Amino acid sequence: MSESGLVSLLIPAVGGQGGGVLSEWIVEAAALDGYRVHGTSIPGVAQRTGSTTYYVELVTDREASEDPVFSLYPVPGALDVLLAPEFLEVGRMIEAGFVSPARTTVVCSTHRLYTIHEKTATGRGIYPRERLAALARATARRLVAFDALSLARERGTEVNAVLLGALAG
Repeated sequence: MSESGLVSLLIPAVGGQGGGVLSEWIVEAAALDGYRVHGTSIPGVAQRTGSTTYYVELVTDREASEDPVFSLYPVPGALDVLLAPEFLEVGRMIEAGFVSPARTTVVCSTHRLYTIHEKTATGRGIYPRERLAALARATARRLVAFDALSLARERGTEVNAVLLGALAG
């Protein structure tokens, strides 16, 4: 959390995983609980090469008298929470500089949806899950990583709902 009491949360999502719905749930829940909150999105334009991200900021002090100035997109290194419904998205956001060992909690699913490049490469085209996990552990302040897809299937729900529960819990 920033010194101004602003919490920033980024959801990088693969199309069809409900990242937009997840961000709407977070924004609506925060607003219903009396927080000042703002959410934006940048939709992707190509399968696995177009970035689809949802960004949420909320002010933790409900009694603050000044109106907050919300950002439209996170500042690299100044992200509080990365909430990723697919594991490679964590690596993409680390590569973009959003995850900070001093500040960022990463909550993510460890399951993979392979990119077109991974599916069509000859030889070993799949990015190793172990390298992603090591990178996330080394880069994040805190890492909460689990197979949300398996849990969602067991419970008859979707990955975005499981991640919302992990964020709340």
